[in-house]
Amino acid sequence: MDLYTVLYNTRAALLCISFLVGAGFGIYAITRQQQTTGWLTLIGFLLLGIDPVAEVLIFRVFMRFYTGENFDIFNGAYVCISAPAYLIGVGCIIAALFKTMKTQSPDMGDAPADVPEP
Repeated sequence: MDLYTVLYNTRAALLCISFLVGAGFGIYAITRQQQTTGWLTLIGFLLLGIDPVAEVLIFRVFMRFYTGENFDIFNGAYVCISAPAYLIGVGCIIAALFKTMKTQSPDMGDAPADVPEP
């Protein structure tokens, strides 16, 4: 194996591990009774994890068995798989962040709990 292949596979492995860690935080949020935030985070990171898996499968596994000369079908398949997964995954993570900020921001109209009302 040459250095390029080692770096390429290391990059794909690190991306998969980081996306699995993010999905783990989604599961953690679900167990802490933050259902909507947890599910959005979990789905978002799993969708982001589709890209490196599809890249390895398409360009490293399926291309070995392809005997034709036109490799454009692989590029098209990769883009059709990874682009929607990225867009929807990032959208889910952004929605989870906004949901978390909305639930943790104090309400400006309420009095603090330690101040007695007259």
